[in-house]
Amino acid sequence: MRLLALIGCLFATTSGDLLDLDHASPGPGIPPGWQIRPVRGRTSPTVEIVERGSERMMRLEGAGRAAWLHRDLRGSTAPGDSLRWSWRVLAAPDSADLRFAALDDSPIRLYVIFGNPRSLFGGSGRIIFYSVGNREPEGYLGPSHVSDRIHVIRVDGRGERGLWREHAVDPRTDYRRIWGRSPPAITGIGLMQDTDQTGALAIAEVRRIEW
Repeated sequence: MRLLALIGCLFATTSGDLLDLDHASPGPGIPPGWQIRPVRGRTSPTVEIVERGSERMMRLEGAGRAAWLHRDLRGSTAPGDSLRWSWRVLAAPDSADLRFAALDDSPIRLYVIFGNPRSLFGGSGRIIFYSVGNREPEGYLGPSHVSDRIHVIRVDGRGERGLWREHAVDPRTDYRRIWGRSPPAITGIGLMQDTDQTGALAIAEVRRIEW
């Protein structure tokens, strides 16, 4: 995948439940306040707001595709320490492996941006990816294959497919653990699905992201 597509994106501000699915219209499209940008040279996965009974979720599906979904936090209240979300994976590339550039695909990733995203590859900007993996060992953590300003933390794998998974992390603590310094401000958050390496099908659903 390519990370340069993130630079220069414009965002809207928000707080609380960052998905805000209560104000989203069921059907194809993304929630209000979010933007989607395909990875250069790729087509975006399809994104749909799905309603089942009283619950809504955002569904991402694609094969050989990759895109960023993102929301800006600049100008909003500083996020708290605990970032919580709920997702499930229904299909994922069987050969994917976050440890190898040629197999570095994921059905769903949640990412947190620290510092200025416009200067990501030469300034303060850094990203932590909380990624669904596959063949890697549980707890895998490592730098991106593109830049050491981006780090990947595996939070789920093959054994969790089909299950709703609830996660809670402290991105600032993870930043200190990875880079050994105090983090700059959190300026954005996003989701990503990429299957551009393996070309295999991925389907994932997200129903909540909140501080």
